[in-house]
Parts: sequence; C-alpha cells; structure tokens
Amino acid sequence: MTFADAPLQGHIIWALLVLLAGVAIIVAIRTRWSGAAGLRFPAGHRVDGVRPGWRARLAHLPLWSRCLAVTLLVIAVARPQLTEKETAEVEGIDIVVAFDMSQSMAQVDIADEELVALQNAGKEPDDRFKSAVQVLRNFVSSRRYDRVSLVIFGKEAFLQFPLTLDYGVMLNILDRMALGDIDGTGTAIGNALGMSIARLRESEAKTKVIILITDGEDNGSKVAPLEMAKEAAERGARVYPILVGGGGQTWRPSNMVDMFTGQRQYDKVDSSVNPALLEEIAQVANGRFYRSTDKEQLKKDFHHILDELEKSRLVDYAAAEKTEVFHWFLWPALALLFLEILLSQTVLRRFP
Repeated sequence: MTFADAPLQGHIIWALLVLLAGVAIIVAIRTRWSGAAGLRFPAGHRVDGVRPGWRARLAHLPLWSRCLAVTLLVIAVARPQLTEKETAEVEGIDIVVAFDMSQSMAQVDIADEELVALQNAGKEPDDRFKSAVQVLRNFVSSRRYDRVSLVIFGKEAFLQFPLTLDYGVMLNILDRMALGDIDGTGTAIGNALGMSIARLRESEAKTKVIILITDGEDNGSKVAPLEMAKEAAERGARVYPILVGGGGQTWRPSNMVDMFTGQRQYDKVDSSVNPALLEEIAQVANGRFYRSTDKEQLKKDFHHILDELEKSRLVDYAAAEKTEVFHWFLWPALALLFLEILLSQTVLRRFP
C-alpha cells in the first residue's frame, strides 16, 4: 500500500501553497515574539542566574501545536489516498458471447405436468431467455481474469459491451436486458459471428473463444454463417455453438389470462431448429457443438467449454483499490488545535 502516484491535481497544488504560506506567517510571528519580552522587569540583574521553570520551557508549545495542526489540516485538504496496484500478468481467455434475442427465446421448454404444477403453486416458468441470462450472469460472476464481451442479435447484431474485465458493468447490463430491446423477428447468426470476430481483431490472447447461444435456425443473415466460421478459424478463434431448448413442440406464452385463475395461458407451438448448421459451424471453427435442453445443462456446457481450453497469459490493468486516509490527519489536527487553545488560555497563558 502506497500513496497514489497520480499527477498532482489543481486542488492539491493550492493546498500545498496554502501550507507554505501558513508556515511563513507562523515563522514571522515566532520571530517577532522571540524579540519582545513577555513582561518587563526593571531590576533585571536580580534575576540573573535564575533557571527557567517548566512553564517557561513549554512557553512555545501552543505555537508549535498550532503550526503542526495547520500542516496536518492542509494535508487532509489535499485528500491523500492509499492505493493497491493490481497491475499484473494474469491468466485469461478472451471470450465473446453471441446471445440470441429473437422472439423464439420467449418460448418455454417444460413438460405439461411441470407447467401445471408451477401454475398451481402460483409461479410462472422461466423462458429460454431468462434461463440463459441467469446462466450467463453466473458465468460472468465466476470470472476473474477472463475478458468478456457480449454481442446480442435478432434480425440484426449489436455490440452490448466490448472485451472488458469490469464484471460489475456487465452484470448491470445483463440485469437490464429484456426481450424486445432489439428487433427479434429474425435470427441473424452470420451477422452475430461477424461482429464477434470483429471484437477479437485486436486481441493478443493466445486463446480466443466465441460462444454462440441460439435456439433457432439462421434466417435473415447478410453474411453466411459458415463463411464467418471459416473467418474465425483463420483468425485463431474457436466457435462453440450452444443450441438452447428442444426441438418439436414447446410452449409459447400468450397475452391471454385465464379469467378464473388469473394465470397466463400458454400455447403449444413447433420449435424450428437447425442443429446440423451449428454442428458444421463448430467443426469448421475448431470448436464443439452443445445442445442444452434446460438451464442446468446450459450451465454445465458453459463450464465444460472453459475447462477444456488452454489458459493464455495476458498483461492487463485491473482497477486499483483506493482507500481514503484524510481522517488520519484531520482528527490529530483538531486535537492539536484544541490543545493549543487549552494551554494558551490556562497554564501557558502569556501576559498581554
């Protein structure tokens, strides 16, 4: 722990100037006092050889207390801080998560009996989007040295946040995400892969990973997903597609509410998926294809991807912890001022 070595700010410079001016004034006063007698005595020869008592020896203690108090106050005003540098060579992987936010992510993968049991208990099942966000949130919370970026896509692809170690910002963004934030009428997997590759263009990590989370078939992409998979492989990035939800029929929440129970109604719909495309993307981009039918399986797939990857070394600059220490100087300064007033008005009081 050392004092912050940031450049002096304007208020610190002014505080130090005030300190110098205060010291100069006190020295001038001290010089004047040393040349004037506190009490004139007409027969000075009669006290020659008399040794000064303890009060005379401590006569200047109030002055020095005030001097030290002013110095401490100025240091407190300068707001000193202790900082713990966390700049270090750390292990890490650069990870871009391409997250599907199409309309089909509102569907619920649950058995009929489980849906009825949840509604009878007054609860609603989590849809694919909520389950995936919860798993992604837990995944981000468990990271320490891995830089993570998030790309969201529906009909178009958008960058939600770039590669960063600021996990707090990531979690705040994830908490605010909701279906409908972007146009979800399409599933542009090719666009999402293209933007994910662009995020890794400046990466110096040995291991670069794209985790593609989707529940549907590619439609509306302006670039072919397989072409983007080849581009990723050429740039040394691996792609790990995860197909969330099952095929066949699934549940989709409707806007209708049962008038007797007050519970939301769900409609059975067909889920259109293309696992063959995702398997081919994984093969071309030296990754691995996963199929997650529920939240627990999705969580296991996330950690399995990271466990099988080789860690690379990165030099990064984490945010340093700063501790305010101005009170270390403020309270002693106030105590010294109180001591100076007390002594100068009582046992060490000077005559006018």
